[in-house]
Amino acid sequence: MLIYLADLGHNQLTLSSDVYPLGIANLASYATAYLRGGYKLDIQLFREPQDLRAALERQRPDLLALSSYSWNHQLSLQFARYARRLYPGLPTVMGGPNYPLSRTEKERFLRKMPEICVAVRGPTYEGERAFLNFLQRFADCGLALEAIYEEAISGCDWIDPKTGEFVSGAEPPRIQNLDEIPSPYLNGWLKDYYSTGYFPMMQINRGCPFSCTFCNSAPEGNSKIYGHSLENVQADLLHLAQHVRPEIPLCFADDNFGMYPIDVEVADYIGWLQEKYGWPNYIRTTTGKNRGDRIIQVMRKVRGKLPMTAAVQSLNPQVLVNIKRSNIKLSTYAEIQREVRAQGMQSYGELILGLPGETKESFLESIRELMRTGVQRISAHQLMLNHGAPMAEPESRSFFRFDTRFRLVARNLGKYLDEPVFEVEEMVVATPTLSFEDYLECRIFHLLLTIFYYEGNFEELFAYAGQANIEPFDLVRYMQSALPTAPPGFRGVIEDFVRESQEELFPTAEACLAWAKEHFDELVSGEKGGNLLSKYSMLGRFYHLQDALRFLRDAIQSCAEAAGRPVNAAELESVYRFLSGISLHVPFAETLEQAVVFDLEYDVPAWVADGYRRPLHDYRLGAPLRLVARASDSVRAALLYRVRTFGEHPSGLGKFTRTMFARDLRREVCERMSAVA
Repeated sequence: MLIYLADLGHNQLTLSSDVYPLGIANLASYATAYLRGGYKLDIQLFREPQDLRAALERQRPDLLALSSYSWNHQLSLQFARYARRLYPGLPTVMGGPNYPLSRTEKERFLRKMPEICVAVRGPTYEGERAFLNFLQRFADCGLALEAIYEEAISGCDWIDPKTGEFVSGAEPPRIQNLDEIPSPYLNGWLKDYYSTGYFPMMQINRGCPFSCTFCNSAPEGNSKIYGHSLENVQADLLHLAQHVRPEIPLCFADDNFGMYPIDVEVADYIGWLQEKYGWPNYIRTTTGKNRGDRIIQVMRKVRGKLPMTAAVQSLNPQVLVNIKRSNIKLSTYAEIQREVRAQGMQSYGELILGLPGETKESFLESIRELMRTGVQRISAHQLMLNHGAPMAEPESRSFFRFDTRFRLVARNLGKYLDEPVFEVEEMVVATPTLSFEDYLECRIFHLLLTIFYYEGNFEELFAYAGQANIEPFDLVRYMQSALPTAPPGFRGVIEDFVRESQEELFPTAEACLAWAKEHFDELVSGEKGGNLLSKYSMLGRFYHLQDALRFLRDAIQSCAEAAGRPVNAAELESVYRFLSGISLHVPFAETLEQAVVFDLEYDVPAWVADGYRRPLHDYRLGAPLRLVARASDSVRAALLYRVRTFGEHPSGLGKFTRTMFARDLRREVCERMSAVA
């Protein structure tokens, strides 16, 4: 039985999905191990659309199986249509979390997809048993598609081609021991990805005990936690450490990594791998929503290479009730942040703009409170209504009176067959408590926060402002009010962001697609579209770096004067020169080779090394100091490798900087001498 199993990702602008296709590799490994009968499975995995097209044109498979996520759904449908044009009657199945919850919505969703024969749904985020059930019926029927429809299949839905009725099979039980799935790493299913720029993905535990209604993990059947054994996880990690490049990050698909006892043991093993193999240098995942003590323990063991994610989503009590969520106390977050800083580690805060009951004031206040705990990177996501999340169901939409618009999923477009294909998402842009104007104001603030404060991009200037008792939140809000005085180049970045933030929204998906087809070439070139927050933060940070630094320097001066606490201009200038000298910018191939020389009147590197514990005036030099800064070999290798993989345009930069720390994008001071010499 020849099966083409595809988890397609758009790749025309950049790699829209940057991880190994672990989901379909698990399906292949599970099906190969447990299919009964005489068929030998020949399963071929596909990530790149070009590879799937070539395979389809070369040979007819017995089955085409495609994944469905919000970022590749239309691409998968386009290939299903193409395959059935090439081979009429070819069985096509689709699975993944991009699937409604209620029976009525499932039927409506499927009736819009005549190119798909069967929806393989399974429990939330778990398709192995449902896919095996389908394959077993397919094999037992002698690969005759029409015979499949004679009886419902557990974990599968379809529209009966004879009667037109919607048929839905019972939900299969979840896999309680994930070791039932033979390792796709040790079995070789993913070996072709080791030499690519993709990131290895693993999963230790499945399930989420929380029931946040905006999330696909919310359904009750997903609330119990099941996982792999420590031995299997260690075997996979060791295999990866021996086969991937040291600069490649490690990703975990867990909803709450660090919250469970096994995570501590896994972290301990990762620490050993870091000593022996120098890998991984960055771990991307979602950390747990409670058990801060255990998360800190995990972060210590992996030597600061795992940022903690404080995914609070909102600090407004009524909003938390509306979305059925509970957060750990803010005081606990503050305690965690103290430990994080003491260990030299990183932490992220996450909020969602547009949740029911949120106001502009409460949203911004949530950001202020998170910043006060010490979180340096705050992601203010926008509320999407995704299939599979309870909030996307009709009853919830009606109850909360969401005002939604449609836009292209950033970076997820291309022309791989005869017609361009685009992914579309539905966004909440206003509610009864948040106007569209409020929405835009919050978006501008978040862009400024991302450019200047995100992960300590320009930490030294904020530390200097802090010594003048200027809070980071207040400084960024002041900058927002002072945008008319910003350098022209930087001001243009913000103006273009506001314009595109309005132009990217459409009342219907059809209107969005019509616009996208008309502007396809501009979307491909990057002139239009993309993840606007990422795109414009990259422009502000790496294309207009000096303008951004000057704007921040001048804002500190003006903000301090307005508060009656003027700062020393010479001190501020030294901090500005230091950041200007060590910060990398595009074009990286050129700037990575540059040795930058700059003079300081204050010993800023010593001030930074001392953790800003004393005021900068204590570091006044008797004579000007000349510093030479260069990029280290490790920074050069990591950056150039990512540029080759993702590209150096704003979309590509936005992808690969997600798995780098701010310190990875800087030169190091390598020489100190007297400026006179």
